[in-house]
Amino acid sequence: MSIQTVVRIIDRTEKTVLVWTILGLAGIGFVQVFTRYLFNYSFTWFEEFGRYIGVFIAFLGASIGVKTGSHFTMDLIVTSLARPWRQVLRFATNTLSSVFFGLVVWFSIQVVRRLYGYETTSPTMGIPMYLVYLPIPFFSLVMAFRFFCLGMKELADILAPKSSAGNEVHS
Repeated sequence: MSIQTVVRIIDRTEKTVLVWTILGLAGIGFVQVFTRYLFNYSFTWFEEFGRYIGVFIAFLGASIGVKTGSHFTMDLIVTSLARPWRQVLRFATNTLSSVFFGLVVWFSIQVVRRLYGYETTSPTMGIPMYLVYLPIPFFSLVMAFRFFCLGMKELADILAPKSSAGNEVHS
């Protein structure tokens, strides 16, 4: 299985999960409002569920943001640099970001393992808390992988022989 196949599978899975998660949250929210105003009944678990799904969506969205390059960046210095230095700086930032999210994976796995050992459950829904924290190491791993791939792409651009001086491609 090639890297491109893995990336396509991750992309398709992320998009599908994001769409259905947001639609499900909106649907449950609609039912919550409908039953509250029509029947004067409120689901006690919805606030907790919404909070957990919100964290899930935030990490999933951050992972997609790495792929699309839609995160907020301060790139005044990067864009003003000449070609080889621009790629070197992008390689360094992508590599450091990959290392950072690798550390997030490592430490969040430690937290998940402790929560699994403590056997704590959520107050309203009663689900194991380690399940609530699982999106953090999982999507951080995906982000680390994506930053690593971006860094390797920049490294390939650095090491690639320059074609002609007038045919430089700006990204």
